[in-house]
Amino acid sequence: MSDEKTSTKSVVAAVPKLVQLLEPLTPDERQRAISATMILFGQSAPIQSGNQSAGEPHEVGEGICTKAANWMKKNAVTREQLDHVFSIEADSIDVIAARMPESGKRKQTTQAYVLCGVRSFLRNGDLNFSDADARELCNRVGCYDAANHAAYTTSFGNLITGSKESGWRLTNPGLSVGAQIIKQLAPDAANP
Repeated sequence: MSDEKTSTKSVVAAVPKLVQLLEPLTPDERQRAISATMILFGQSAPIQSGNQSAGEPHEVGEGICTKAANWMKKNAVTREQLDHVFSIEADSIDVIAARMPESGKRKQTTQAYVLCGVRSFLRNGDLNFSDADARELCNRVGCYDAANHAAYTTSFGNLITGSKESGWRLTNPGLSVGAQIIKQLAPDAANP
């Protein structure tokens, strides 16, 4: 019983701190912050109403274009799996994965660039993305290697085309690999 009282006191003490942190945010930003935090703790993000029902595992809700919904169905990627990797809102999608599944910075860099392409694809069906966005993700997940990054971006094979200057474009093989990366990052997510 004393553990339960201690737990309750900890929760009660945390609430004012959380309110103080979340107060300046819009309701949408609050939801995104809470969802991202839950995922970082290894828990499923709360499903917003209307996003998914038990009978429709591929119903994706707001924020994901129809073309991407079809890709999800074809590759057996669920909304729950996406929620482990992306923060998906009606007007934006952000990569929230804290790491890449492979070891080695070269492979992780390729995976980060692929996820940037998938992010763009989910939002509007466009496979193009900027080098700045991909580098920022590489920095965030710890695979950016200033001395070797340029060399890593020349070894994408058939997954990504383009360049730092003109921007990058995810290919169809890249989309398939993107589905695999998502599944690796969300192995406990329900499969259809």
